Amino acid sequence: MQGLWIKLLISLPLLILLLGLDQVSALQGLPLLLLTLALALLIAETLRVRLRAGGRANIAMLPFMAATLVLLLAFCKGRHVTQGVLLLITTATVFDILMLALALIGEATKRGVKGLLEFAGLTCVGLTLGFALSVILLTAPGHTGGVSLAGP
Repeated sequence: MQGLWIKLLISLPLLILLLGLDQVSALQGLPLLLLTLALALLIAETLRVRLRAGGRANIAMLPFMAATLVLLLAFCKGRHVTQGVLLLITTATVFDILMLALALIGEATKRGVKGLLEFAGLTCVGLTLGFALSVILLTAPGHTGGVSLAGP
């Protein structure tokens, strides 16, 4: 329990700082993305600790990774970001999908159908978390600046 308070004492000022940095238009909304990712990590922390303690270290980060995928895609909706930011988001998305696929392969080969069902359940938890937090990104005003290859 003491570890939880230490994490909160460290993370809450950082979250407030990210919220303040989001007002700088040159950062193109990246602090808001980092804020939502940090919130997803904090919310999924208890499940991660429980999975790790239960011997499921290979899928302990699965809910966070699924939430990250949703948040990265929601961040790009309606925003005109520079090519550098778009490259960063694309690279993070590809890496996240790769990690999800590796976790799926590991669970399928190690535990069979039971592993697949647990993978599906944890992925659904992460996707639900991502959709809930993506409301923050979708309702925030988009920063209009820079040229994007993803735009019309």
